[in-house]
Amino acid sequence: MNFNGAKDLSQASKNEPQIRVLVCRNCKTIEELPDYDGDPATDTLLNILVSKHQKPVEHIGLLMKFPFKYWAVPRIQAEIIKQIKGGSEGLDVFQTNFYSTKNQFAEDAMTCYSDHLRPKGQCPDYKSDKKLLKPDTDVERKDAGLDKAGKTGPKVYLCDFCPVKSFNMTQFNKEKGLYK
Repeated sequence: MNFNGAKDLSQASKNEPQIRVLVCRNCKTIEELPDYDGDPATDTLLNILVSKHQKPVEHIGLLMKFPFKYWAVPRIQAEIIKQIKGGSEGLDVFQTNFYSTKNQFAEDAMTCYSDHLRPKGQCPDYKSDKKLLKPDTDVERKDAGLDKAGKTGPKVYLCDFCPVKSFNMTQFNKEKGLYK
């Protein structure tokens, strides 16, 4: 995906929770991502979403950042979306009935959660290799002389977006003695 530049539209303090919004001008979609301030090459979630917009042709996209406290308010989010749409090639470039704001990772995690019959405890696939999220960039990385995706940087799993993670983190913290 070719970005027209990342815009930090927030005038908020760096300590405030932020959300990133990836806008694809070709697919006419907007996708939400959690905040990330590190090297874009190690931003696993961004790289996965961008890799979906590489084939068959490279898409044009924008990456924006907003304070989460504003994005979480439906009225303000609708106004932000309206401004994003208005700043594009035309007022209805996203075709309102086609346009959707989504958090693809959370949707996929909820599908997986339902497929596993909504476990109340441990999930058999929790952080298994098949739930590891990595971008489809192995060919490009090889051409650049880099290791395959997922060999370096933080590992991110679909499970990180699933309700089962809350159970697992509670169990982990109890074992460490962090709860009374």
